[in-house]
Amino acid sequence: MHKKLFLFSIFLLTTTFSFAQFKGGFYAGFNGSQVDGDNYAGYYKLGLNLSAAVEFPLSDYFGVSMEISYSQKGSQSKPVQGIPRAYFLKLDYVEVPFMLNYHDQKKTTLSIGASVNRLVNQYEEIGPWSGGVSRPTGIRDLNNFSYEFKAGGSYQLNNHFLFNVIYSYSITRMGTSEDSRFLNFGMYNNLLEFRIGYLIKGQAAK
Repeated sequence: MHKKLFLFSIFLLTTTFSFAQFKGGFYAGFNGSQVDGDNYAGYYKLGLNLSAAVEFPLSDYFGVSMEISYSQKGSQSKPVQGIPRAYFLKLDYVEVPFMLNYHDQKKTTLSIGASVNRLVNQYEEIGPWSGGVSRPTGIRDLNNFSYEFKAGGSYQLNNHFLFNVIYSYSITRMGTSEDSRFLNFGMYNNLLEFRIGYLIKGQAAK
């Protein structure tokens, strides 16, 4: 079911350009992330965030948007100068967010929605061990598919560029860990997204 929903979302995003009036664009930025349930706190894990988006107007003030995104998440122990990091978890996702947007007709947009996420790559490292060398491990049980709540806003800088901030948190657990204090040993992505967007507006060909 998760795979079918994910593939349908991508199909819907790529085909809607052919029959609807739209505005959209591209986003690039970074995530500051942590994983709730791994006993490490703080948004110390930085990662890339790249996205293509399309929005369809519902009225003068409201619109619905879809994106396809590449998002690097994970967790990292607090950096301490001169000391090797104790923990590092890198999670790469392809996401399809669906958002309801409110435009104030000036420069501000408020957004709320959810995304379906596909885990495409993972790497975990625990250390230091003997000789101060970290080693990879695979102790986390991670789900291939997960869902996230998203809320945030944008500020338009000029006719084409905007600054966008989104808070994201897992609706369903993205994995399990024996270290977790959450129900059923659940783990949850928790992150802030900071992005610059380039806007495109137009009428698609019919």
